Amino acid sequence: MKPIQLTDKFLQNIVVDAITYGAKDTGEMGGGAASSILQEAGPKILEAARKELALLPSKNVGDVVITDSFNLKKRGIKFVCHLISIIKYTPQGAYCPSPEKLYDGVFKSIQLAYDKDARSIAFSAMGTGEGRVKPEHCARLMISAAKDFRKRMPNKKIDIYFSLPSYRDYNAFRDYLFG
Repeated sequence: MKPIQLTDKFLQNIVVDAITYGAKDTGEMGGGAASSILQEAGPKILEAARKELALLPSKNVGDVVITDSFNLKKRGIKFVCHLISIIKYTPQGAYCPSPEKLYDGVFKSIQLAYDKDARSIAFSAMGTGEGRVKPEHCARLMISAAKDFRKRMPNKKIDIYFSLPSYRDYNAFRDYLFG
């Protein structure tokens, strides 16, 4: 098992079994990593994500659903985890009202992917754009969840990557991981 890895590659360009991006509670895939995934995976992923999200009793930050990767299979990606990080309709507009729940979502994403036989997973930074989560806070939550998964589930071997094409996000994750 590799140590937690940081890369400046875009999420859909990393060769892993599963990828996880910050989803909206509505299932829309219109910005950031979501838009890139939709473009590469094709429109069936949007339909699948909305179908799975509709099955959740409520849609809160940290909730996760997993779908097929559709056209991303040709890149070696088998699954996409849709981790809710943005609540669209709030009095403050679309944002991440509960960033601390991102920890739970990262942990759940790793578990869901592992249960589907994925042995590698990559994450985008959750909520650091539209969600208004400070990159340093996001890094602490996401990296802590990845480390804690490995500590609590030592028999579940899965390589974990963070896709950070934004210089600001990359530096925040690097500083937390190695600082």
